[in-house]
Amino acid sequence: MVKADLIERSAAATGLRRKDCRASVEALFEQVSAALVRGERVVVRRFGILHTSPRKTGMARNPRTGEEVPIPPGRMVRFRTGRGLRDIR
Repeated sequence: MVKADLIERSAAATGLRRKDCRASVEALFEQVSAALVRGERVVVRRFGILHTSPRKTGMARNPRTGEEVPIPPGRMVRFRTGRGLRDIR
């Protein structure tokens, strides 16, 4: 499912116009992204937790040339499933 599918299904489920659903989905993604940039956790009960964690630094190798490449420090976005998703089979 892509974002357009999510908007379409949200509009069908709620009876709202697609334009309103698109604005809601865009606002949700913007707020989640902004929270992650600030280093905050985003918790959606029964769905999961999004958070950032530090990325390992060090040296890696370019597989084509064998040249060593430094890995810069940074943060990675991680997702941990909530109980509602874990129980789905």
